Amino acid sequence: MPSLFRFGEFEADTQTAELRKNGDRIKLQEQPFQVLAALLNHPYEVVTREALQKRLWPDGTFVDFDRGLNKAVNRLREALGDDAEKPRFIETLPGRGYRFIAPVDAVILDPAPDKPQTQKGIQRRALLAACGLVGIPVAFLGIRRMLSTPEPRIESIAVLPLENLSGDPSQEYFADGMTDELIGAIAQISSLRVISRTSVMRFKKIEKRKPLPEIARELGADAIVEGTVSYSGNQVRISAQLIRASDDRHLWAGSYQRDVANVLAMQGEVARVIVGQIKSKLAPREPAAPPHVVSSKAYETYLQGNYFLHQGIRGIAKSVELFQQAIALDGGHADSYAGLAEALVYVGIFGFRPSAEALKESFVSARKALELDPSNAAAHNALGDVKKGLDWDLSGAEILYRRALELNPSRVLTRLWYAECLSRMQRWDDARAEGEKTIALDPLAAISYTSRSMLLWRSRHYEEAIASADKALDLNPSVVNALWWSGLACAGKRDFPQAIRRLEKAFSLNDSPMTRGYLAHVYGLAGDKARAIELVNGLAAMTGRYVCPADFATAYAGLGDADRTFEWLEKACQTRAGRVHELATPVYDKFREDPRYAELLKRVGLPTAQSG
Repeated sequence: MPSLFRFGEFEADTQTAELRKNGDRIKLQEQPFQVLAALLNHPYEVVTREALQKRLWPDGTFVDFDRGLNKAVNRLREALGDDAEKPRFIETLPGRGYRFIAPVDAVILDPAPDKPQTQKGIQRRALLAACGLVGIPVAFLGIRRMLSTPEPRIESIAVLPLENLSGDPSQEYFADGMTDELIGAIAQISSLRVISRTSVMRFKKIEKRKPLPEIARELGADAIVEGTVSYSGNQVRISAQLIRASDDRHLWAGSYQRDVANVLAMQGEVARVIVGQIKSKLAPREPAAPPHVVSSKAYETYLQGNYFLHQGIRGIAKSVELFQQAIALDGGHADSYAGLAEALVYVGIFGFRPSAEALKESFVSARKALELDPSNAAAHNALGDVKKGLDWDLSGAEILYRRALELNPSRVLTRLWYAECLSRMQRWDDARAEGEKTIALDPLAAISYTSRSMLLWRSRHYEEAIASADKALDLNPSVVNALWWSGLACAGKRDFPQAIRRLEKAFSLNDSPMTRGYLAHVYGLAGDKARAIELVNGLAAMTGRYVCPADFATAYAGLGDADRTFEWLEKACQTRAGRVHELATPVYDKFREDPRYAELLKRVGLPTAQSG
């Protein structure tokens, strides 16, 4: 064990029980020094009051514990010139214990002269010196074991939701936003797989968390980052630690406090330090220029927008509003423009507005983001979807998606949209491979399995599509998309009762034009024309919201009405409406021999030689 600890201008020698400041000895009694030694041996970790009681007062010792411990900590703070209200070294966690929050180096000293070194000890000392590890972080106190056995490679990492220490539930968005930003910063490392936020957010409740090795197994992660964030006034403090999953061993811990205006730089700093501790010879991508110093209010609003963006269909409208507010507050923040661009893509996907209109606005916002930061992965991703959905240029979209993945290989949304693009190109194996990568990045997220179900349905692998959708529904029984794709896959198998059951459930959860169109399609295939026409009439009667022409085309395709199907597909093409790409899916298989079908495929940039 190390016997000399250095922090700030201080050093503590546990062999002599001495505390020195800039080389001068400071008088400190035994019990306060023992408290210091306990904290220094576990930096950035909570040392409980019970653990300190056992260290200071052995079993059987009668003492007023609370008063004695408080007195020892107060004397220690006096010696260090520390302030309990604004701690530099020792943080109090009321009712729990204390935590040392400053960087610490631990030095392994030579044995005392009267104790001869063994050959093994001499070799170990020489190896440490040769590696420049005589002064090492306390987190690496298990160095003996590290030298005797090879270090397991860390190839995948999960950042658990940072714990909000502010005590204010309204600040949860800030802790979640900081978690997202840290995930994004670490994800820029091309050779490291970073688990997506959707999967890690399942472990947000601290009191219900499973043991870290078990969490790591569920996520498929080699290492875990966990930590806390506190936000007071304009000051942000992040404390984080890196833990290897195989043996639950702490590899690194650090604490950072900055003005909120500099929080972007702090995130990159934290990410670089974490990566520096990983034994895989990884290095983060260095930014071409220092990050823009965003105003605190704009950054806070951006984090709120990002929070609502991840809420799915329920949060999209709010996220657009917040991103726009963030841009109004600070027009130089690239992430706000990129967030707005992706939110506008979802506006078109979910049918809040005509997709062409939303995608044109998304293009403007994404281009502005890239003017400010050419390496912004989210902006490239949004442009990929614009290229795909508005320009019908699948090859151009692929280039943009691949560029986004070069910048951030662990970005789940990009892999989802890229896989969908590949399926339009009927590159089924490539699409499926991207789908599997998504699941590896987000193994506990329903959206990963829902996306794979869609890809399998499009490629006419109906049994597998149903199985993947069922996995999504196991994770979240109310995922409407999983009910869509599994219901359509059941229809592909001619199991119409099961198809109708699934789509009727989707309809009960979300009475959207898309759901009505799919349900009418399946009723038409099943021969229940009356119910199918009733649903079509319901589409026509919808007021106050946009209805995509493709929804009518889908319904009439199930009814086998070729003329009306192509009439509505033509309207979809003329308005550059979303989902005209579904021409290549099983929905329109019965019209493959119709000459109008091949002509439409060519117009929208889809392969004319169908494969399944």
